[in-house]
Amino acid sequence: MIRSALYAAILGLTVFSPAASALEISGSSTIQPIVEKLIPLYTAQGGEAVNLKGGGSGAGIKNASSGASQIGMASRSLKDEEKAVLKHTTIGIDALAIVVNQNNPVAGLSKAQLVDLYSGKIENWKDLQGPDRPVVRISKEVGRSTLELFEHYTGLVSPDRDKHDGKPLISKQSHIIGSNLEAATLVGGMGGAVGYLSVGTALSLAKAGMPIKVVTLDGVMPSEQTIANQSYPIVRELNLAYLNETEPVMTFIALSLGAQGQEILQALGFMPAAKP
Repeated sequence: MIRSALYAAILGLTVFSPAASALEISGSSTIQPIVEKLIPLYTAQGGEAVNLKGGGSGAGIKNASSGASQIGMASRSLKDEEKAVLKHTTIGIDALAIVVNQNNPVAGLSKAQLVDLYSGKIENWKDLQGPDRPVVRISKEVGRSTLELFEHYTGLVSPDRDKHDGKPLISKQSHIIGSNLEAATLVGGMGGAVGYLSVGTALSLAKAGMPIKVVTLDGVMPSEQTIANQSYPIVRELNLAYLNETEPVMTFIALSLGAQGQEILQALGFMPAAKP
């Protein structure tokens, strides 16, 4: 597996000033930009300092369960065993986007084509009526909810997992990264790359000038309508998980569900959990 050291430092860029009574929040890089924008509102209302770090949904759940973080960010539904330990609040809805380089003329993929790309059966974009260019696969590390969603949809399994249960594997030639920003940066920087990341993040970065484009999946483009009616095939929850209903935790969650919080969420390209 290949992990580029050049982009490894991208993770966990936002860390707020530590304090003994700081509210610790960690987990999903998909939810992290939402929380970053909520923090100034929270502190302006009298909330304590906040320490924020990424690490993925798995890390967020683990940290919330152990008490290392008061809030764990998880861009997926909680598993039954996690629900037995943690409480959670769904603050929004997201979908998983398939992205290619902006200059790649391929505008859409079927599920079968996506599986062939990531399994290594298709090695050149010309096999999909694209350019004569080798396919560069960008995939996620174990512990990322985006990987779990991708595996569930495609039926492929990361070769880094301890158990494969006889399922076909994601190509070992894939570049393995962590955050959404890493995925977009690599796809935008390499003409033959394909990756998957949060729709909200993908659309936000493309609008900001990142040279990536979201392609249709089985003929459906992720949009507010197709995500809401679930005609787009990969939809997920955005959750804040917590062990204890402390005043800081519940204040922060109430802020995320309030009018300002939901406006922030929608401005970043996500669907609201409910009308504020």
